Amino acid sequence: MLIKGLSRVILLIACCFYASQAAAQSATVTDVTKGIFTWVKHLNNDVDKYATREKSAELNQHLTNLKQELNNYLKTRKSLSDSLLRNNIKPGKQSPEDLENVKLKMRNVMEQIRNINDLTNREIREEGDRLNDEIYDALFGEQSHYLSHLEAFLDGKDVTKKDLALDNSMGYDRLQSIMQQVSATQEKLDRKYK
Repeated sequence: MLIKGLSRVILLIACCFYASQAAAQSATVTDVTKGIFTWVKHLNNDVDKYATREKSAELNQHLTNLKQELNNYLKTRKSLSDSLLRNNIKPGKQSPEDLENVKLKMRNVMEQIRNINDLTNREIREEGDRLNDEIYDALFGEQSHYLSHLEAFLDGKDVTKKDLALDNSMGYDRLQSIMQQVSATQEKLDRKYK
């Protein structure tokens, strides 16, 4: 009876160990491109509520900078993802330099969101602040929290090629849409203040 009870305890400990190992390998992905898209859509729709002649040139410059940083982020993600898929790299191998490079590109996007946010009205500023907090938490928060499956893959997490390809396809489309919204906002500013 003692041996039976002891074997159950050992089995329970082993199950907990393997479950914790599996949980450590899983990754939480927060796709912030959805929030960025919503925010730039509101920027575009409400441009008349916050833009003035005095700040239109500065706002336009920050919008141009945002597009550039989004494009840099998109190109970096695409280049790394294409390389991983083309070379059929298996999950589990960490690439700290590439992971840091992707994070750096998103930090630059976050900085431009802050710059634009300072030139808007209270509602958009609050939305932008929440968005920046969400990005910050994904970049610097708990250990296994990522902005995309690509980041999780680069950190050695078990990400399927299907998840990686789907994540990237949807992310690229959304990033392109974000840049189009930013361009539309700039066109509105140009029509009104030039």
